[in-house]
Amino acid sequence: MPKPNDLTALLLAGGQSRRFGRDKARARVGSQTMLQHVYCVVQAVTPHVLLSIRADGDAYLDLLPEAIPRLPDPLPHAGPLAGLVAGLRAATTPWLLAVACDLPGLTPETLSCLLKARTAQANAVVPITPDGQRHPLCALYHVPSVQPIAEAHLAAGCLALHALLERLHVMTVPLAPFALHNINTPADLAAFGRNWPLAH
Repeated sequence: MPKPNDLTALLLAGGQSRRFGRDKARARVGSQTMLQHVYCVVQAVTPHVLLSIRADGDAYLDLLPEAIPRLPDPLPHAGPLAGLVAGLRAATTPWLLAVACDLPGLTPETLSCLLKARTAQANAVVPITPDGQRHPLCALYHVPSVQPIAEAHLAAGCLALHALLERLHVMTVPLAPFALHNINTPADLAAFGRNWPLAH
């Protein structure tokens, strides 16, 4: 798969994992942790990778190459919007691919669908599942146009990513739920593991 040179990937690993009970980025699915799986997937579409972490959190130096820039949240306890803003600030490419670390069903083909859907008019390309849910934590953001809006939302304490999407020209891409199934609890992970053979 050819790698676009206008794309940076941002791995979002700054969450508290409260419902999971431990750091879910380190939870294993098969032979890899979830963070390592997502890293391998994004590497298939871009060599430019950033890692979003909490200011007081794990830098995952034992899981990912030390050369990957670690970006502490610019504002504590501000959720994934803080990580997204950090990535928008650090990106040196016009597009940023923001991906949560808890998507064990993610594939390069999923990301390729998003990349193909980019247009000159879109500020963001966001997958949508058959239930009508948009997934801003596996989405493409046009850095020059999205950064000032995201910065303003963060400064105002408007932290919901869906509120940010309402301010953007969003291109939605229908995708199968499996690729975007996120893991919030140990039960989610167990259910994913039971279905894993069926998905591959």
